Amino acid sequence: MFLSSLLDLGISPSLFISEIKKISIPFEIEIEKVQKQNISATQVKIREEEHYHHRPARELIRIIQESPFPPSIKEKAQEIVWKIAEVEAKIHGADPQEIYLHEVGGADTLVDVIGVLMALHMLGIEEIRSSPIPTGHGWVETAHGRLPIPAPATLELLRGIPVYSGEIEGELTTPTGAALVSSLSESFGDLPPCQIEKVGYGAGEKDYPHPNVLRAIMGKRESRLKEEKNLMIETNIDDMSPQVVEYLTEKLFQAGALDVFITPIFMKKQRPAFQLSVIAPPFLKSKIEEIILKETTTLGVREYQVDKYFLPREEIEILTPWGKVRGKLSYWGEMVKITPEYEDCKKIAAQEKIPLLQVIQEAQREGEKIAEGKCF
Repeated sequence: MFLSSLLDLGISPSLFISEIKKISIPFEIEIEKVQKQNISATQVKIREEEHYHHRPARELIRIIQESPFPPSIKEKAQEIVWKIAEVEAKIHGADPQEIYLHEVGGADTLVDVIGVLMALHMLGIEEIRSSPIPTGHGWVETAHGRLPIPAPATLELLRGIPVYSGEIEGELTTPTGAALVSSLSESFGDLPPCQIEKVGYGAGEKDYPHPNVLRAIMGKRESRLKEEKNLMIETNIDDMSPQVVEYLTEKLFQAGALDVFITPIFMKKQRPAFQLSVIAPPFLKSKIEEIILKETTTLGVREYQVDKYFLPREEIEILTPWGKVRGKLSYWGEMVKITPEYEDCKKIAAQEKIPLLQVIQEAQREGEKIAEGKCF
């Protein structure tokens, strides 16, 4: 349904089919318009010979690697398939490379994953925001037997994401759908302020009392700033050696924390103490909490959502007289900021025995030349 809703935004079915058929496995694809409770929607049907349905994860990865699609699509597709494999392996106690992906090992999964990425590329989508995910409830028959809804793999893939079961009995979100939305959505919640340009409806196969469609709304943000929803996880500590802070900070960053900082404070009875603050994506909540509770003397943490707004940016490679420096190019209309990677500049300064500021200033000058050739 994810793919169908994107195609319904105006992608030519014949153009899409000619591109997606470049996947080197035998399958048939049909794209048609259907009615779901009087709503016109696009439906995608994929058929594959029965004996091709079950493949190990390594085989799916190989097929993606050998495909002729752009590197960005191939890399993201591999990441999503591997994410599913790791979750299935964890649930069944198997090797992610060798585990056979029964329900998600066929052409339909590859077409869904690569097709969604291709459709986003064709539409020029820069950011995805999703509403809370409906899972449905009840039981589903799988190759592993009868399982509760949401299926174990679906639950694992939706960690840290807002969900609800709803009134519908049946599987509304599959492992593939969960992997796609958890990998591609930058935030979850209500429709943000935007100028709506197109609306697409993707139809599911089953019929329910409500229209079984997924709606994709394509629009332009009113603000040029990008938005990100994160968690702030904090605790106050007054009975731990500050020597531990360096190790703790490194471990939190390795786990995926976006920022970690310490604030000196005074607690009750005027005890000198410090506040540990960690900013992290919602899906890392449990991992960050576990590290804090294991590695510090605290007995608990508090947390709240923080909204991050930031300039659009892109990674660039800056060529200086002493070598290459990675950097970020961020912009607001005609205003451009160049931020050379500090560690790269520090390394060059040490190797060449020149002032660090000289390297940074030269990298900024060369970065500005790169920015001049771009249109914002």
